[in-house]
Amino acid sequence: MKIIVPIDFSQSSKIGVEYATKVAESLNSEIIFVHAYSEGYQYAGYGAIVYPVPDNFSSYQKLYKEKMLEFLENFPRLATIKYKSMVAPGRPSDIIYQLATEEKASLIIMGTEGAGEVEGYLAGTTSEKVSKDVPCPVLVVPEDLETFGLKRICLALDSDNLKPDRELKVLADLLKAFNARLFIFHFAKSKDEVIKEQEIENYYEEFFNLQNISVHLFSEGKTEDKITGFLKDNTIDILALLYRKHDFIEKLTELGLRRKMIFKSEVPVLILK
Repeated sequence: MKIIVPIDFSQSSKIGVEYATKVAESLNSEIIFVHAYSEGYQYAGYGAIVYPVPDNFSSYQKLYKEKMLEFLENFPRLATIKYKSMVAPGRPSDIIYQLATEEKASLIIMGTEGAGEVEGYLAGTTSEKVSKDVPCPVLVVPEDLETFGLKRICLALDSDNLKPDRELKVLADLLKAFNARLFIFHFAKSKDEVIKEQEIENYYEEFFNLQNISVHLFSEGKTEDKITGFLKDNTIDILALLYRKHDFIEKLTELGLRRKMIFKSEVPVLILK
């Protein structure tokens, strides 16, 4: 299993690396760290220190390779993990997509700074774009995450995807590796919708070969408010969303629930492809 971790040398990146090392240890995975830079723009991440840059390609490569090595020296846990690092010119989202495709990555773990309204080379903007474009799941970690936990995972579903149309291998691996409890959050289209709660619970117990599952149904109120409250009330460690281009995650709000959760969530958000 390969995990890609984008690096922009910001605090957001530090949180992403720390989170990724703990996941990689438990999943026995290889990490690929990548930094994308523009030769015409000194990209160091929103809020990060800006470094002087040279004026030719080879010097850019040398500078950022050195910065990458210097940055990774701050994480001693990497000594026990298989990893490699690379730097490349280009837009971060494009480089991440290309690398994920070429390496057949199973997961991307990256930080976000919650700067959804700011355009340009910002971690938040890149995180949201990557979550849409790449072919594998993306785990977005809030910059201000204080503690690492993977014991309580919430999978949010709508009426059209109560039974998934994909393998969900990454979610299954996380549940097994961390012996986690799965909370299934369902927001019904209307209060008149009939959902067989026990049937859904039985289905996912068999699907994940897991007994520690509970189903929670909601039908009134704003979806993002209900999810946010549910995450807090149940001390959820990760929110998992199934990515579908035109599902309720996109339609219920102007900004889109996926984007709102990525930019505003206090817990990591796992976008499942």
